Amino acid sequence: MIASHAHRFIFLKTRKTAGTSVEIALSKVCGPDDVITRISPEDEELRRTAGGLGPQNFESPPLARRAYNHMSARLAREAVGGEAWRDYFTFAIERNPWDAVVSLYYWKYKDRPELPDFETYVNEEWIEQLANNRRMYRIRGRLAVDRVLRYEHLADELAEVWAHLGLPGSPDLPRAKGNARPAGHYRELYTDASRTRVGEVFAEAIEAFDYSF
Repeated sequence: MIASHAHRFIFLKTRKTAGTSVEIALSKVCGPDDVITRISPEDEELRRTAGGLGPQNFESPPLARRAYNHMSARLAREAVGGEAWRDYFTFAIERNPWDAVVSLYYWKYKDRPELPDFETYVNEEWIEQLANNRRMYRIRGRLAVDRVLRYEHLADELAEVWAHLGLPGSPDLPRAKGNARPAGHYRELYTDASRTRVGEVFAEAIEAFDYSF
């Protein structure tokens, strides 16, 4: 999560949606009083190399509650306070669930010499946890942010947000966590059963954002 008092925005980080890359880009325009939560050590090194500010002001105090990576909208609102939440521009990112599930599959098992069976993986709890992305931009089931960007058009949509906020320069997205997945279309891994399973688990996001297989 990043909450910028300097530029009056709050970015809520969903999983497997290039959120780390966006955090790094945003941290380059943040000021000393802004809230920036921790990312992994290797990604912190990437952020330093890119010239972004590192984690700061995320503890409680000064916040009402400690802020952290992948924080839900409800808890983020508690952390920054109701006034900032109402007044600042809030945004997050969503991704085609069938694609996101494949991305998590390769990321989760990137250090294994052999990948486990994809069909088995799809029926485990991991994708249900991934479906909790909705909690990062919804509160009590209702959309709670000003905009949800589409991962599929992230560069263009982030540029629109950049312009809307009047941020300096233009967004420069580093490729964080992007080396685990081989080339190929996500559809290649699915059977009818695994496709249906993802469709059921992510039904809310699929309907809300009109995603299709």
